[in-house]
Formats: sequence, C-alpha cells, structure tokens
Amino acid sequence: MFKHILIPLDGSQLAEASLSAAAYLSKHGASEVTLVHIIEGRAPSEIHGERHLTTKEEADDYLRSTAERFFGSEIKVNYHVHDIPVSGVARSIADHQEEFDHDLIVMCTHGRSGPNTLVFGSIAQKLVSLGTVPVLIVHPSSQKVAPEILTLSPFLVPLDGTPEHEKSVSVAGEFAIETQSVVHLLMVVPTLRTLPGKWEDSTKLLPTSADRMLEMAAEEAEEYLENECQEFERLGLTVSAELRRGDPATVICESVVERQARLLVLGTHGKSGMSAIWEGSIASRVLSRINVPVLLVPVSHLEP
Repeated sequence: MFKHILIPLDGSQLAEASLSAAAYLSKHGASEVTLVHIIEGRAPSEIHGERHLTTKEEADDYLRSTAERFFGSEIKVNYHVHDIPVSGVARSIADHQEEFDHDLIVMCTHGRSGPNTLVFGSIAQKLVSLGTVPVLIVHPSSQKVAPEILTLSPFLVPLDGTPEHEKSVSVAGEFAIETQSVVHLLMVVPTLRTLPGKWEDSTKLLPTSADRMLEMAAEEAEEYLENECQEFERLGLTVSAELRRGDPATVICESVVERQARLLVLGTHGKSGMSAIWEGSIASRVLSRINVPVLLVPVSHLEP
C-alpha cells in the first residue's frame, strides 16, 4: 500500500525510535525509503541531550550510516539534507511532498522538551494539517524492538460514522490487507456527562431530549458498525466491532489496552475533531496517554 516512506530525523537516538517500524513496513510493502534531515535556522546546540546536526556534511554522514544500520540491501534507501536553514520544520517536510512523492511519513513522538510533552501539538500535528499523506507516530519505547519481531496486529480503528471518517477506514482496510492484520472497529457515543462542553447548556435545559438523542445515535451506530464489519469481511480480513458509551478519548485509550492493540488508526484534521462528538482534539488527548504506534490520516485532504 505505502510505496514511499519518508522518515524525518534530527540525529538523536530518540528520533531513531521510528526506524524499526519503518523498516518493518518497508519490508512488508517493498517500499522505497527516504531519510530526511531539515537544518533549522538558529538551531540549539543540543537536542534531547545530544549534539544537534547543524551542517550538511555531518547530516549526510549521519543519514548514510543510519541507512546502513537499519535497512537491508533489498530496500531502496535515499537520504536528503535540506541545507537551507528554515524556521518551520513541519512546513519544510510538508513542502517536500511534490519532490519525493512519498505516501507515508514515519516519525517519533518527541519534542524539544522531552518525550512527555504533548508532541502532537507541534511537528506531528502541523504535518497532518499541512500535508496530504498519513503520518505514523511511533512511541520512543519502540526503539528497542527489532524489525523482524515487530508486529502491528491487531489494529484498533475508532469510527464516528461521518463520511469524512470513511476515508481513514479505507486506509485502515488497505493497510490491514498488506500486513494481514486483525481489525477491531470501535464507536464511542458520549453519555450526558461526557458530551463536549459546547453542548453543556442545552443538555441542562433539555436533559431528556439530549439523552434520547444519544440513545438514537447509539442505535444508528450499531447498524453502522455491522455494515462496516461486512465490508472488512469482504476484504478477507478478520474483524470485530464494539459500541461503547463515554468520553471518546478515554474509551479509545482503554480499548487499546483491553484489545492489546498494536496500532491505532485515527482520521483527523490535525486540529479539532471531525464532528460534535469528536471535538477537543481527540488525537492529541489519545497520543499523550498510549504507547502504541498511531497512524494519523488527514481526512480533510484525501480525495473521495
């Protein structure tokens, strides 16, 4: 499915956590790989406690040695240093889309302040909102996992029933076929207590009507999930589905643990949620609480 994987690297060991997952995917899909380093204007001398790459020569050497360490000879690996200093790394990466024609970006969850920062709010979020391709976010703990023993099955795919979200479902189905992964579909319908803040006043005024509205949403969700399961089964995939009530971000995180999911697939605009029940930046809230890879699909940019 993914034929060209772009991997941004800053020279730190922390950023290299993304390489095991990228090597795994490149072998499964016979994908071409491009390692890229963007030289920052006014860059700090250190990043994550390590010396920051600030010249084209040292970045070239680093990317070349990294390609040799992580990828076998059967994988075509390119490397590129953008040596004109930039102030916006995410914008520069997104701008390389036309040059490289990549269809997936793989990167680690880390920011300049360390792995516990809400990294989705910086480079990763900007890439999703600026770009046109999915971004696979990998947790730093994956650095110790060898590509030959890494697995991304089962997938957890949260849905909200909107037409936009169907596009992320399509990506999940194609990806699951390529990796022969088991898929679990999840829909979360809020309760009165967990509705987004913008609905708080109306639910207080008309609690009975609001509760009935949510019950109807749950009934529709059951039917929607059944139809989606049938579609995945037609693709020859093993699939299950579940409807739950509560706060979407909390339930998704709980389901990742309960289902022992190895990959979470989320459709996102890279800003706020896709509909009323997904407002509040579901992806950023989830990313800060789980340690499995997350495939973010920029649904607002994908063609129908």
